[in-house]
Amino acid sequence: MTLAGNPKKVAEEIKEKNFVETKKLVDDAYSASLKLLNESYQAALNEFKKGLNDKSQELNESLKSVEASLQLELRKAVSEKRNKYIDDVFNNAINEIKKEKSKDWYINFMKKVISIISSEADSYNGLIVYTSEDDKDLVKKLTSQFKNIEVSQENANIIGGVIATNKDGTIKLDFSIDQIIKENEVFLKGIASEKLFGGK
Repeated sequence: MTLAGNPKKVAEEIKEKNFVETKKLVDDAYSASLKLLNESYQAALNEFKKGLNDKSQELNESLKSVEASLQLELRKAVSEKRNKYIDDVFNNAINEIKKEKSKDWYINFMKKVISIISSEADSYNGLIVYTSEDDKDLVKKLTSQFKNIEVSQENANIIGGVIATNKDGTIKLDFSIDQIIKENEVFLKGIASEKLFGGK
């Protein structure tokens, strides 16, 4: 029996040929779909990674900014606290000066100041000295031997020392503790800082 004469065999061969072709088409379509799916997955994964990296960089920059801001605030807070301690020590030292006006160092300081003023007084035709209320008696005693120095009845609002002026008030010689502190404040606060914080 020939192939042409056997319809069943012809049908089987056609069926088998169609199955092979169909299977090849399905396999090709499956491979193409799988490739497309894999490419889509890779593209989506790459996009996700890029987004994640961008977000990570953004967060890192935000963290750095927050860290820098916190560091600045911390340095500012530490500086303010240090300055407060220095100011407290400085103010305590000034208060100690007020308490030590009967000590030898202060009396010797006042003697030197009055001596300097007396040497200048003649060139200004006499000087008037102003002092704090609690130094008035000491200054009167120290100036009593100098005819060219007059002690004002008016009190000066100073910690200690004296302020001298000529008769018409156009010349002022400031030998007050306040002026000495003002002129040396940075240096004195530096010493306080050194004592408190060891030069840090």
